[in-house]
Amino acid sequence: MSGAIHFAITHSAPGGLREIWNDVAAGLAARGHPVSRFVLYPAGDARQRADAEAEGWHHVVPQRATGLLAMPRLFRALVRYLKAERPAAVVTAMPFANVIMPLAVRVAGTDTRVYASHHSPSDTHNPVLARLDAMTGQMECVAAVISVSKAVDASLAAKPSRYRNKCVVIRNALPGEVEQTIDTLSGPAAPPKVAGRIVALGRLSYQKNYPMLLRAMAGVEAATLDIVGAGEDEPALRQLATELGVSNRVRFLGQMKRGEALAHAATAQVFVQVSRYEGHSLALIEAARLGLPLVVSDVPEQIEGVTDAGGELCGIVVPLEDDRTLAQVLVRLLADPSEQEAWSERARQLSLSNSNRAMVDAYETLLVSQSGGC
Repeated sequence: MSGAIHFAITHSAPGGLREIWNDVAAGLAARGHPVSRFVLYPAGDARQRADAEAEGWHHVVPQRATGLLAMPRLFRALVRYLKAERPAAVVTAMPFANVIMPLAVRVAGTDTRVYASHHSPSDTHNPVLARLDAMTGQMECVAAVISVSKAVDASLAAKPSRYRNKCVVIRNALPGEVEQTIDTLSGPAAPPKVAGRIVALGRLSYQKNYPMLLRAMAGVEAATLDIVGAGEDEPALRQLATELGVSNRVRFLGQMKRGEALAHAATAQVFVQVSRYEGHSLALIEAARLGLPLVVSDVPEQIEGVTDAGGELCGIVVPLEDDRTLAQVLVRLLADPSEQEAWSERARQLSLSNSNRAMVDAYETLLVSQSGGC
């Protein structure tokens, strides 16, 4: 696809980043722009790789790059890919992809413009990659550095001025068809709510801070928790649930297709996301449009995520690692239908702040209007 806009991530594990690039690519394709998507290497099992390829993702190398010899092979394969495809632009996500792409474009000798994007605060990245990012982000072929929220952009404040001058903020949003699906799920034909059901959506990883939520569940005896997602922390989380005596009220539902996950979330009474850090969470945007009361952690990205355009807080914010306060909030919400409805309405108002059209407009303006390369 010569001259296309390519979206790239480091690996193909399921999650928000893959969904975001799928959404933006689909939006641009609908407007007549040629797009493609690729990952540097596969992650997880063969099924995860097959799922990514079924969505249209190409893997630059067939296996995860580990060891000293694997990295040069990966770099050479990436250079060959760029020479063969000659993309007009590559939009990257994940720290390693952000760093390696400008270098590969330079070696490939193409006119490709690189747009590095940050979906979590810089201080959560590998320190070595963060330092390298400060250097590669200044390269001539890097046309812009995108952050998905003002809080993430603020985490880049210490970068060199040549880097900072390229920074822009483009907030995440849902694709039109997902918005329509959610509107159906929250309309007259909405599935019935399950009394006491709490839902959490997201990868089972350190970032999402599920141990705090499980500890809180020990103090919310009338509730059940459904966790939709998969990840490396699942065995430890299952063990913790057993130790806390809540395993009979906590279900680990694994990875679901997006429509299935949304349909299940629609049956809950409360959405909880007590992440240690975020960027601009798609799960939070989805939950807001579903009209679920939102309970989030007290970190800058989350506070921004539940604040509407008028500056009103549209979700309940609890201190990080304070599972006792979280339990109290959940008990109160589940016991008071009027408070549930009040926070539900605020969540719906918040969802109006996130427009798919505005997001695609911003990417289109940024990616199509610029020219030049390394």
